[in-house]
Amino acid sequence: MEKKESEILEFKKSTTQLKEAVISLCAMLNKSKKGVVYFGIKDDGSICGQKVGKKTTSDISREVRLNLKPMPDISINVESIDDKEIIKLGVSGSDTPYQAYGRYYTRVDDSDIVMDSNMLWKYFELKRKTYSKWEEESTQYGVDDINEELLIQCIRDSNEHGRMSYVFRNSEEALSKLNLINSEGFLNNAGYYLFGKNGPVLLKEVIYPTDERTSFSDLRQFKGNILECINEGLKYIRNNIHYSAEIIGTRRQEMPEIPIEALREILINSFAHCHYQEGDYNEISITRSRIKIYNPGGILNNINPIDFASGKIGSKIRNPLIATVLYKMGLIDAFGTGFDRTFKLCGNNNTEYEYQNDEYGFSFIFKRRLIDNIFNKEESLKPNATSSKIIKLVAENPYCTSAELSKRIGKSTLTIQRHLSKLVSDGQLERIGSRKTGFWKVIDKNL
Repeated sequence: MEKKESEILEFKKSTTQLKEAVISLCAMLNKSKKGVVYFGIKDDGSICGQKVGKKTTSDISREVRLNLKPMPDISINVESIDDKEIIKLGVSGSDTPYQAYGRYYTRVDDSDIVMDSNMLWKYFELKRKTYSKWEEESTQYGVDDINEELLIQCIRDSNEHGRMSYVFRNSEEALSKLNLINSEGFLNNAGYYLFGKNGPVLLKEVIYPTDERTSFSDLRQFKGNILECINEGLKYIRNNIHYSAEIIGTRRQEMPEIPIEALREILINSFAHCHYQEGDYNEISITRSRIKIYNPGGILNNINPIDFASGKIGSKIRNPLIATVLYKMGLIDAFGTGFDRTFKLCGNNNTEYEYQNDEYGFSFIFKRRLIDNIFNKEESLKPNATSSKIIKLVAENPYCTSAELSKRIGKSTLTIQRHLSKLVSDGQLERIGSRKTGFWKVIDKNL
């Protein structure tokens, strides 16, 4: 081990200097894309030792993960030198610029220096130019690791939209047409994330009964490829928003509280422009008054979506290969027009919205109409219809879940949750045990 601090090495006497250590790691990452901090070693390189308790390493990990963004690869090891314990904290990553506690630093010799605006701009410009390189990087996966049915459907959709003229013959040739496989038969990252069958993408879906988000009524983690996650996300939103019934001509038609096409545009964009990195995930969160769609990786250079919608600025695509496949399939139209369509759809529907963009990620929030009675007009005339079905089903199977009830009855999970809460408060149902492992007990079957 070197006895002198450098651009990639820092000594700290103890973890009382943990914040300063995180700043040093940030500076080293920005300068060299890696760095090491030792706890239990003085500035002059002499060993003083670090007391290591049950939570010491977990506390270090937590501090780094909460305050060093974006999250790099982290390693923490307890070592022994001269019968004294020391802790080695190492980081590595190429997603510069990194920040610690809201500020950007770089390393000069053994000192941590706050970046000025010119230096920071150069990092972001370099990042903009190299985003697409991730897509082109080769993986260890081949043709056998893709969902071939999805690939065939992709080719069909592309032909139907007039954006491709190719008859599917085999997966390798089709992937080559889409620039998703190399000459050695290995998928690039774009190909694997689009069609991989081993769940390369994580989508979190959560429902909070209130805006305070103190507890959730439904939480799911779905792993799939990009196309599977888009389908899952849209299905989840459709099943958990409000609908009103209108008679158009002679037919009854359900009208969503938020235009489905607007939700679809933002959801697809969240995967097209996502910054894919291990540990990150897209998220759909639904509360009483908001639907939020989030993807890691903010809009390049912090550009306002209004500038895209107005045509003032051309589209800045983080993942051009992925976006091109989605375009060929007809999932997105001309690049840079998604925000314009979304804003117009929301305007025509009187739907309020807002968005948040920073270096961590982009969030688009649709404002829901606050409805005290979530049931549609038909249900209001028969307020016990859904409750009766719930009572009947839980009497037959006390272990059935909200999701199962939603599927059987044909109502959203949120609707089922509201009915269950009312049945419990009215003393007609009782929950025995935990939410995950418990069961329902019917108190009054004569509903």
